[in-house]
Amino acid sequence: MSVGSTLLELQEIDLTLMRDKEQLQNLPEIAELARRRKLYIKLKGDVTKYFAQRKDVEIDLQELDSREQALHNGIEKARREVDMDDYRQVQQLEITLSDFAKKLDRVEFERTEAHQKLSIIQADEATLKQNLKKIEDAIVALTKQARTHAVDIQSAIDKNERKRAQLFESLDPALGKAYKDASKRFGHLAVEKLEGNVPSICRMTLQSSSMSDLRHANEVTECPYCHRLMVILPEE
Repeated sequence: MSVGSTLLELQEIDLTLMRDKEQLQNLPEIAELARRRKLYIKLKGDVTKYFAQRKDVEIDLQELDSREQALHNGIEKARREVDMDDYRQVQQLEITLSDFAKKLDRVEFERTEAHQKLSIIQADEATLKQNLKKIEDAIVALTKQARTHAVDIQSAIDKNERKRAQLFESLDPALGKAYKDASKRFGHLAVEKLEGNVPSICRMTLQSSSMSDLRHANEVTECPYCHRLMVILPEE
């Protein structure tokens, strides 16, 4: 490979490395992972909220059961303590039992409301858990995808780094330094190729006098306009 071709390939590899390293730092999967994790945290909080609400209702139902049992115990006690031959006691028992019945009706009413509330909470909680599971699965899959993508890019970077080192070492030290300085100065666009009488990057048409001088120049020279390294490849 000629010196000019080496410089052009070296520059192409440097540009590829720059793109690959930028891509590695800005993987689209990373941004998507951040979005999904944010959603996961929100859903996790919602699940916790609904769990707490469900537990509150379940405690309410347990308390209603306890109230109901206490009322039934009270009814049994009231009946045991009444002398059925005593008219006044029987009348008082009827009043007491009526009061217990109202309280039992109230318990049943509150229980019906609590069960309805519990059904809604359980349905919402189940939906949230399903969505949470979907997000968890998506995060796992996306993490694997990001890892695979990153490994592929890093593998390409490592391969090009090795190839770049070989190409750079094949250059004359002075030319290597010139390339390095120009690359830094021109943002990795250090080398252009003369296409006819037009350099491939700056696109400034060379005058006849400049073309005449270039006929006697080396394969690698300096563009008289932009001062990049310019490669003059032999005509095929």
